[in-house]
Formats: sequence, structure tokens, C-alpha cells
Amino acid sequence: MIGLVTVLVAAMLLQALYSFKRLKGLQTKHNELTLTLRKVQQDLVEESERSKRMETELQQQVKSNDTLLKAERKRIAADLHDDIVQRMVVVRLRLEQLSYYPLPERAKKEVLLLHRELENIMADIRYLIDDLVQPKFEIQSFSTLIHELVARLSRIIHRKVEFKVQYEQDEFFIQPYIKRELYYIIQEAAQNSLNHSTASVLLISLRWEDTLWVVIEDDGQGLLQRGRGKGYGTESIKQRAGAIGAELIIRSRTPGLVILLGYRNSQ
Repeated sequence: MIGLVTVLVAAMLLQALYSFKRLKGLQTKHNELTLTLRKVQQDLVEESERSKRMETELQQQVKSNDTLLKAERKRIAADLHDDIVQRMVVVRLRLEQLSYYPLPERAKKEVLLLHRELENIMADIRYLIDDLVQPKFEIQSFSTLIHELVARLSRIIHRKVEFKVQYEQDEFFIQPYIKRELYYIIQEAAQNSLNHSTASVLLISLRWEDTLWVVIEDDGQGLLQRGRGKGYGTESIKQRAGAIGAELIIRSRTPGLVILLGYRNSQ
């Protein structure tokens, strides 16, 4: 009987020892997992802090670069206006003075052509100066931008340029970089018309629906008669339109040319 009790006690002790060892192993594993978890949490905290520091540094760098970019734009614009434009004004005045001299008819025509081309170049530089100085694509509505473009064209080119806008109250948000590309398409088309089409009237119209529709039309020569064939003045327009996913249709007619530009509201 005593032997049986001894065996049972020994078995219970062995079971208890096994359970104790198992519990100790589980406790050790738990402690290891806890330490690992704390290390991971600490690493995450440190990584988060590093990410925040990097984000702050990047934001400061972007802000600094933006400030430098604006300052450089103003410097270049000032250099263009105070140096290049003023020198061109002098050349323009000299050409005007030449027109009063008794010159052969052929020479007079050449002077007039040079004078006109110089005016066009000066107008282009003024557009460039304006774009460099003003962050207009971020702060102005698209309708306002085109209205101001038409006003400048009329003032500088001294030609009849009309502007119409429909459903302006429905104007939707357009990302600044897309707004810029649409603006340059219209500017390029308008300048090509005024400089090369011999049109008497240029009409630019906007219609705001689910899609912004822009129509640029004139009563001048068709596309093939504007100096360099079908590709003249259209490649940059096509590239810009394709880059932003805008629909573009260019059609010659008699008389004139029609450019239809469509940009769908993506919001």
C-alpha cells in the first residue's frame, strides 16, 4: 500500500514538475514576446518621429524653394522688362523713324514687316513677363483668366477680339496645372490667328457644363493658307491637349478656322 502511495505521489510530483516547467517556458516565451513587442513599438515611435522630422524638413525645403522660385521669376521678369523690352522699344522707334525717310517702296514694305514682327515679339515677351510674375493659375478663375487674356490681346495687337461666356455660375474647379495648359492652348491659338490668319475678328467663347467647351474661331484664312501648311501653329496645341486628356478638334472653313476644345469635369 505504501509503495502504491509512493508511486502516486511520485507521479503527481512529476506531473507538477512538468506543468511547472511548461508554465515557466510559457512565461519565458511571454516575456520574450513582450520585449519584442515593446521593441517594435519603440521602433515604430522612432520611425514615426523620423518621418515627421523628414516631412517637416521637406515642407521647409519646398517652402524655401518656392520662395526662391518666386524671387527668381521676379528677377527674370524685371530683367526682361528693364533691359530686353526697353532695347526693343528703341529699335521699334528707329524703325518708325525710318518709315518717314524717302525709301524705295520695297524697302518701306520691309521696314513695315520688321516693325510688325517686332511688335509681335514684344507682345510675346509681355505675356511671358506676366506669367512669370503672377501665380494667376492658382488664384484666379478660368473665366477671369481668359477675359483678361482677351483684354490684353485687344490692347496690344489692336485687333477686334470678342469674348463670350455661358453658364459662368457653373464653373467647376480645375487643377492649376491643367488650367495653365488650357490657358496656353487658347493663347497659342489666338496669337496664331491674330498674327497669321489676316482675320478681322477673333471670337473666344466658353461654355460651362459637365464639360468646359472652348471655341476659338476667326474669319481669316483657312489652316492651309497660314504660311506653313497643316501643321503650322498646331503641334504645341495638340501636345498640350493630349497631355491633360482634353478633346481637341481643328477645322478649316471658308472663311476662317474653328478650334473646339473640351475638358471634362473630373471632380
